[in-house]
Amino acid sequence: MNGPPAPLVQELSQLGYTLMRLLLAQAKEAFAQEGLSLLQTEVLRLVKEGVSAPSRLAEHLEVQPSQVSHLLASLEEGGLLKRELDPLDRRRLHLRLTQRGLEVAERLQAAWLSLFGQRLARLEAHELLLFRDLLRKLTGGEDA
Repeated sequence: MNGPPAPLVQELSQLGYTLMRLLLAQAKEAFAQEGLSLLQTEVLRLVKEGVSAPSRLAEHLEVQPSQVSHLLASLEEGGLLKRELDPLDRRRLHLRLTQRGLEVAERLQAAWLSLFGQRLARLEAHELLLFRDLLRKLTGGEDA
């Protein structure tokens, strides 16, 4: 068999899953203070990063287009997002954050980074760099 021993793979898998569950549970509470769900928060983040087509949001979120439509409607009703017709192709919609939506997205990003930073604060400086390098290697982001 290639790769690490199965018990180690299982333990690492469980630890990774537990870490993400802990972070997402804390994030869910922080985002709820803004009146938003995890998915709504992710929509704001994606639109802020330039994803402007509902179909692309559905791809990124791995949900059905009808779910995206409901998410967009709730964010639009909350004054966080605008859906605008493409002036060159009126069959297409473009999404953009309102000023309020941008401010909320920035607060949510700061909350997420704070939560993650609190978890990372348990590591020593050299461990943080090693953790970063290992994650880069595992995600293919950069050769470590």
